[in-house]
Amino acid sequence: MSTRLALNYKGLPYKTEWIEYPDIAPKFKSFGIPSHAPGTSNYEYSVPAIRISGGSYIMESLAIAKALEELQPEPSLHLDNGYTDRVQAVAQKILGALAPIGMPRIPPRLLNPTSERYFRETREKRFGMPLQELAKSDRAGENAWKAAEAPLQELKGILHEHEDGPYVMGERVSFADFILAGLWRFVQILDEGGDLFERGMKIDESIPKHYEACKKWLERDDH
Repeated sequence: MSTRLALNYKGLPYKTEWIEYPDIAPKFKSFGIPSHAPGTSNYEYSVPAIRISGGSYIMESLAIAKALEELQPEPSLHLDNGYTDRVQAVAQKILGALAPIGMPRIPPRLLNPTSERYFRETREKRFGMPLQELAKSDRAGENAWKAAEAPLQELKGILHEHEDGPYVMGERVSFADFILAGLWRFVQILDEGGDLFERGMKIDESIPKHYEACKKWLERDDH
């Protein structure tokens, strides 16, 4: 999601090619894309990946952002502002904490049958139980939100470091904003009756203020 926001922000033309989960590894290998370094990901290959001018393929959001910055320096993504890694880390913590609520909703809402089977099988191995059981387990519900309390407070602190707002750096947009906006957009897609997105927006007024400021770069999100 952050990659799409970065492309929209820079005004770069692009075309989206959707791919089924089981096809990611063989297709990326055929393109000559290096796999994730051992210990850096749960999977050998992952989306997003892009092909830039000249035909080079790049995988992983931050690596893509760096390539886009070289391709078109302005408007800048301000990758070296000190916030990119901090926001990425806190976003991963929030997603990880809320995964028992949101992840079981992904297959029926977002995936075709081929990808749904792959997704369920691989996530069952990761969590040690089928997704439908995970959704009913003591790791979901209020316990998931308790697990998210610390990273959400950390996020609140980051957003209040520049009170002029609305972005992480104050009035200046950066890639860190797109990581955060992408997180909330994903959570919004998985929301049921306000239990994820709307609840998250109520944590602190800085969160919806930030999300609203980033919405214009979320308008193109499906092609």
